[in-house]
Amino acid sequence: MPARSASAKSAAILAWGLGAFYAAASGVLLALALPPYDVPLLGFVAFAPLLVAIWNASRYTALPYGLLAAITAGCLLTGLPFTAQDNFDHLALVPFGVFGALLGVVLMAARRLGMSGGWATALGVGAVGVLTEWVAARVDFPYTVALTLWRNPLLLWVASWVGVWGLAFLVWAANTILAQAWAQRRLTTSLKTLVAALLVLHALGWLQMRLYEPREQVRVAVLQSERALFPALIAEAKSQGAQLIVVPEVSWDVRDAIHAARQHQVWIIFGYFDERNSAALASPDGAVSEPYYKMHPYGGEPRSWQAGEPVRAFPSKWGMLGAVICYDTMFTEPCRRQALNGARLIAVPTLDPLTPNLAFHYLHAATTTLRAAEHRTPLARSEYKAASMIVDGWGRMIAYAPPHEPLIVADMPLGSGRGTLASRVGDWFVLGYTLMAAVVLYGRRRNPIPRARRWSDWR
Repeated sequence: MPARSASAKSAAILAWGLGAFYAAASGVLLALALPPYDVPLLGFVAFAPLLVAIWNASRYTALPYGLLAAITAGCLLTGLPFTAQDNFDHLALVPFGVFGALLGVVLMAARRLGMSGGWATALGVGAVGVLTEWVAARVDFPYTVALTLWRNPLLLWVASWVGVWGLAFLVWAANTILAQAWAQRRLTTSLKTLVAALLVLHALGWLQMRLYEPREQVRVAVLQSERALFPALIAEAKSQGAQLIVVPEVSWDVRDAIHAARQHQVWIIFGYFDERNSAALASPDGAVSEPYYKMHPYGGEPRSWQAGEPVRAFPSKWGMLGAVICYDTMFTEPCRRQALNGARLIAVPTLDPLTPNLAFHYLHAATTTLRAAEHRTPLARSEYKAASMIVDGWGRMIAYAPPHEPLIVADMPLGSGRGTLASRVGDWFVLGYTLMAAVVLYGRRRNPIPRARRWSDWR
């Protein structure tokens, strides 16, 4: 009896260690799927080792495995602890820790649904993954696993129909199906179906973009610098034919923007602070629009927009132009409201917090392609230090500014101003995922599946 007990204890320790290794492997894969590494299609496999681990682990490993995967990814993205200049730099890992705890919620659902649950498990994990993201956004911790797809325009078009929530659902469902096949050591029907579906979706994306012909373009310049360089950079942008210029968040004042727009005969969307964090459009005739107010303050920033106030777009010679400010792109509503305003282009003045390896710059910037594709509306993102970009309405990168590149200029195809199905539905998609999760979890409770063999069963 003591020998059997010792054997069981050794098997449990071995299983926990192997699960921890799988969780760390998921963290590595997740980091490589995200910017600045951007390994293509890795988002569809990054969580699979973590799911395999949780199906083979004991009941209480979801949270530690989620934390381990997230912190591993955070260390690779920030370079911590090796890049730390002071103790405060380590605080950059705190959001990854919160993300890891939220991962634990999804993993608990996956464990409850079981590795052999087939499509029900894949749909349930996908739905719970989306619901977790939605709840996190409600408590001001927005994140999405759809960021792993930000450089995949052949698939981003799907967001125009089902929103960024739909992309997150696809990532979770795909990882679950792959993990099921891995855990069962066989090529499952669901995996074959998934591969075929992804091929079809990519082919449809390629075909749509191949047939797409922009009707109207505007030459856009994005500044990535401090205020002192604006006059010279605007003059340089004008010499390159720029018609519309975007500058960073809270970077200028209204008087200087009007002067520059009139002097160089360009349109300028600029961020400024006048009691509230605002953006406005200065026109070549010296006029300035009414302001757009930042809808979502970051950290301890004071609130600028109040519920019930208008979300303004700016009239121009090209039609309506929109703006959202920095943290706004992490949420569904700001870009959606501008799309419903008829915006044919959305400017994104931004000021990201400094973190080791500029990790938050790159992660935040990745939302730009997602929001552009979601509303089929081009975005122009201007930040002080890194990852400024110009993106078309399909989520394709037209121009990108690495660190120390102060100016990018490109021809941007304007959107239609009509938005998409996702623009009209918004967060109501989440209701469908709520119903899906409820049905799948209730069905599993009514019809539990047999317990599969786990690592801890090894003797």
